[in-house]
Amino acid sequence: MFAELEKGICCTYKLHHLLLDLTKRRFSVNSRSLQSQPTSVDDSDIKAFAKLSPDWTKEDGTFKALYSMNRLRLPLIVNTIGLKTEQGHDSLSGLHIADIGCGGGILTFPLARLGANVEALDASFDVIASLEEAGNRFRRENRGSGKATFTCSSVEDFATKNAGMFDAIVASEIIEHVADVELFVESCIHLVRRSGTLFFTTINKTVASRVMAVWMAERVLGIVPPGIHSWSKFIEPKILRMILEENGCSVRMLHGMIYNPLTNHWSWSQNTSINYALVAIKN
Repeated sequence: MFAELEKGICCTYKLHHLLLDLTKRRFSVNSRSLQSQPTSVDDSDIKAFAKLSPDWTKEDGTFKALYSMNRLRLPLIVNTIGLKTEQGHDSLSGLHIADIGCGGGILTFPLARLGANVEALDASFDVIASLEEAGNRFRRENRGSGKATFTCSSVEDFATKNAGMFDAIVASEIIEHVADVELFVESCIHLVRRSGTLFFTTINKTVASRVMAVWMAERVLGIVPPGIHSWSKFIEPKILRMILEENGCSVRMLHGMIYNPLTNHWSWSQNTSINYALVAIKN
């Protein structure tokens, strides 16, 4: 009986690694099960987003607010680190950017179309695997110099192998989903070169955010799936600033963002009580 059980386990193990190998051919996938590094990954959040994998590439679906947010995120990134050229499609040409917690590549592909070499990572194997069709389509249609590579990994594991390799990292709408904010931010810092730029967008921890980003957005308006956010994991700008400064970074910009669910439109604001963007430089 034990011999048959051992044989079954062996077959399952081989099948698991065969599937990983097939995925690696297209997406450069790392298995989190083999990690030895401490991790900020919250498995409950990974499972929640894995269930939403079919929705990631639908611009008018569950994640339409994130697609709309690109109208703020892309100009912010380009105006901060982009090249001053007449050809807008190459305004990030030659820059190496890490998109942390990339989800369905909502920001990854536009950055690559602007000329950046983007390495996007997400801790969900299901999310990364769901991008195969979108990734193939991008490679067929892209006429610029940019590239998009997807990896299934925690930022901690990725940082041990890619320290100082990036001109910038983008951690947009991900920090409120991690289990250890300080470890997560430290790993992001580890990825960028000296004088590199870190872009964060996230949700403040206030009464207003509890009402608007959780109760209203999830339960009343249905902007995001119920239970996708935990108010206890939201982070105040002063806390994020403190972590960055304690790890050798200087905050260069902090700005609020306001979302209008009726028009699906984002705009900049002085009000940081709900959503905000923060830009820092590694000294």
